[in-house]
Amino acid sequence: MRTYGSSRPVAMVAAAVAAGVVLAGCGGGGGPRPVTGEEAQQLALVRLTTYEQSPVALRLRIPGPVAATTVDAVLDFRTRRATGTYRVPGTAGAPAASGALAWDDRTVAVDPDGGGTGWARRAAGRDPLDRALLLALRLGHDRPENAQLLARGGATRLGERRLDGTSYTVFGGPHPPRRPGEAPPAGGSALSYWVDAGGGLRRVEARLTPGAPPVTVDVLGRAAPGRGTAGPQPAGSR
Repeated sequence: MRTYGSSRPVAMVAAAVAAGVVLAGCGGGGGPRPVTGEEAQQLALVRLTTYEQSPVALRLRIPGPVAATTVDAVLDFRTRRATGTYRVPGTAGAPAASGALAWDDRTVAVDPDGGGTGWARRAAGRDPLDRALLLALRLGHDRPENAQLLARGGATRLGERRLDGTSYTVFGGPHPPRRPGEAPPAGGSALSYWVDAGGGLRRVEARLTPGAPPVTVDVLGRAAPGRGTAGPQPAGSR
C-alpha cells in the first residue's frame, strides 16, 4: 500500500477544536466502521486537494446561545490568511450585526462598519467563533497525510449523506494523539469530513460543546477573482 507523509497535520486539526468535542452523527451505510485501506488513501488526500484549490470560498456557521453567526470568506492556505464578512441575525433581545472580518493563525480583525477603515485587531481566543476560524485555516495542507496512520488513529466511515443533490461519504477523522494506555475520547472523532466522489472536501462539522449544534464549515470551491474583502495589513507589517 502506498503511504504518505505524516499524520500530524490531521491530528492538529482534531486538536484545534479542543478536548471534549463530540462528533456529529451520520446515518446510512450500516453505521460507523473503520475505514478500509482505499478509504484511508482517499481521506489522506483530502486536505492536499483542498489546499490546491486555494484560494477557496468558505461559509462558516457558528451556533450561539441565541442566534448563529454566519461568516462568508475567502481563505488562502498558502498565506494562511482569510478575509470576508460576518452577520448575526437580530433577535428580540439584540439587534442584527454585520461587518468585515479577517484572520490568520494568531489574530482576528473585525470592522463592524464593513467599510475597511475601522479594523480592530485582537489575539485569537478560545470562544467558539475564534476556534471555528482557526479550524478553517487547518483544512488545507501542502502535502498528503499518511494513510496507514490515519487508519490506525481511528478514522471511520460514518455513512453517506446528500447535500444540494450530491451524495457525500462522511468520514470521522483520527483521534488526537493520546498517551500510551489512554482511552479515545467519548463520542469518537473530533471532526466529520464530507467528501465527494472525486475526493473533494465539501463540508466539515465539529461540535465544540456536547449537546450543542455543530459548527459547520462549507468549502464552496475556488474563489472567484475579487471575492472577499481587502482586510487589514498582516500583523507586524508596516
